[in-house]
Amino acid sequence: MKNILFMVTKSQNGGAQKWTKEQIEICSNNFNCFLATDEDGWLSQNVQVQDKFLNKLIYRRLSFSYLLLLNKFIKYNNINLIIASSANAGIYSRLIKLFNEKIKVIYVSHGWSSIYNGGKLAFLYTFIERQLSKISDSILCISKKDFQNAKDIIKINDNKLKWITNKIYPIKNREILKKQDEKIKLLTVARLEIPKRVDLLIEATKDLNDVELHIVGDGSQRNYLESIKHKNVIFYGEIDGFNDFKNYDIFALISDSEGLPLSALEAMSSKLPIILSDVGGCFELIDENGILVKNNIDEIKNAIINTISNNNKFSEKSLKLFNNSYNLELNRNSYINYYKDISND
Repeated sequence: MKNILFMVTKSQNGGAQKWTKEQIEICSNNFNCFLATDEDGWLSQNVQVQDKFLNKLIYRRLSFSYLLLLNKFIKYNNINLIIASSANAGIYSRLIKLFNEKIKVIYVSHGWSSIYNGGKLAFLYTFIERQLSKISDSILCISKKDFQNAKDIIKINDNKLKWITNKIYPIKNREILKKQDEKIKLLTVARLEIPKRVDLLIEATKDLNDVELHIVGDGSQRNYLESIKHKNVIFYGEIDGFNDFKNYDIFALISDSEGLPLSALEAMSSKLPIILSDVGGCFELIDENGILVKNNIDEIKNAIINTISNNNKFSEKSLKLFNNSYNLELNRNSYINYYKDISND
């Protein structure tokens, strides 16, 4: 079997880490899987791999020491293919080809941060990404929007691009019988960091007395968010492997930038209506199962009210759309065949 190294900068729980975990799970019968990340954290503790390369030097944008150590690990384990799922991992994985031209590299775009978060330097970051794409064997886009941006804005050659829409395992959880007198439970699962806009959700639910906002996640914005909360806001902090979606009525993710959010897919697999910001590939997840919003308080508030009114319809549509397009159990071969094609090229 071929040997695959999955790379992601941080091992802490997050979208790219969940994606990497499930990719390792579906690949384990067809490849020998390895992991490179920063330290022993959520990801490294929740995967079964042949070996791990843990080193915090991956935080640096360009560390020659890290590059040499990574190359040593790759040679020792006879790695054939690297699949990189974060910006720093993407840089190092492709620079490795300067040492070993036979190794294949796939860079996974979980939303083009060079476009969404580049600010005044966006032109420089997109230029760097375009140059790195030339030494990539393939670039995997997880949404149609990212695929189009790769072609139209970053100007990556079509023959380097692959589009496989994000897919996850469905959440396995029990049905909850909701009491009639309970408040509507609105759930968001997000890192409490910029660019997530949990503050807008808090403000939008301030006057909705029948709605409780439940926030799962932690980060540097938590103190600020707790300072503006109202009585119907509940913070849980970070919950590793959170999958208790069935206890809630509606899922919302408000953000200034996204790729195609895994937490929204998890909510859909649990039959929840969803409210998403109209950014990145989020529009691909809405088809009569929820509402897209601009990031302003009134629009979010109205979306919550409308979703409550259409809860049953949106709920059924969410599960149907998930099973048709985003269920990894039903579509694992789309990834496995792709990895085989690249590694055997």
